[in-house]
Amino acid sequence: MGAVILIGMNWHTDFGINLTTDATYPRARVLEVLSDRTSVDEDGVRRGQQDLLVEILTGEHSGRVVQAQNILFIDAAVHAQPGQRLVLFFDYQEGDTVYFARVHTYERATTIYIVVILFFILLAAVGGKSGLRSAFGLVFTFVMILFLLIPAISHGAPPTLLTLVLALVIIAVSLIAIMGFEKKTYISMAGSAIGIALCCLFYFVLSSALRITGFNIPEMSHLVAVGFAANASISELLFCGILIASLGAVMDTAVSVASATAEIGQASKKGDFKDVFSRSMRLTKDCIGSSVNTLILAFTGAFFVTLVVFRLNNFDYHMVIHRTDIAIEVLRALSASAAIVLCAPATALISSRVYSKRT
Repeated sequence: MGAVILIGMNWHTDFGINLTTDATYPRARVLEVLSDRTSVDEDGVRRGQQDLLVEILTGEHSGRVVQAQNILFIDAAVHAQPGQRLVLFFDYQEGDTVYFARVHTYERATTIYIVVILFFILLAAVGGKSGLRSAFGLVFTFVMILFLLIPAISHGAPPTLLTLVLALVIIAVSLIAIMGFEKKTYISMAGSAIGIALCCLFYFVLSSALRITGFNIPEMSHLVAVGFAANASISELLFCGILIASLGAVMDTAVSVASATAEIGQASKKGDFKDVFSRSMRLTKDCIGSSVNTLILAFTGAFFVTLVVFRLNNFDYHMVIHRTDIAIEVLRALSASAAIVLCAPATALISSRVYSKRT
């Protein structure tokens, strides 16, 4: 994973927008608030402007004390206090005699690192070795996506093929890390692979029926602006995002069904295939309901603010239901959910064959 991280961090693209080549975003500490012309408006949002004296803590200008401007508005209300750590937008001209420093946002990286470490400690404390193996699988997944998949796609690699291959690698590595080299591990792999195949099938069927292409995504204009359209197929990115989003739910369903069926097979007195499969399917139905609920609510939660905007503006139902963004959310939710609905019984069928005493 270390090699993948190094490659991903140093794998730069030849296209994109770089408005200020000399601009940096160093961390800084507020030494003094020179002036504070801010106030809280009727909406409870602090607005106005501050003039700050700050010390730059990182980068080539580390240790330098400069004056920085801090403008507060509704989506960037960073009210600075002495001793507080912030991130600056720092731009300077040749010779470093003229500079412009403005507060960009709060310094959150340290807090993020601490929270992530505490989460892994909690995972290890509750889950023991299984928790540590789960943490490894989680780290591996994010490293592969952030430092391999995204840089490779940015350099023109085929998004769909690469995402499918990487999804299978993540399934194999994560499940082996969590469950070890056991029969139920291989069954879970097979069930997850079936779920991924079904997700692909439902995506292409539903996207065709709803007339949705990757060019419908809201970020389309940004991708075209940075020249990405000339280097990769934008139309495939929507599918890649849906596949990655559904990967965890598919794996969870396959593991739950395979593990439950293994216990049923060992505890069953008859032990024949019909008995094990029927018992497994009773548990599978509950698993399907909870997994689909989880997935649907996750997609709905991501779209929740937009739904509130529709309601507050009294949008007509027929206007809303035919919108492209609504169709995209339906495509995301149903393609993944339908894959889970069929992945669970497929996994139960394979598990019952393997764990029944008399097949």
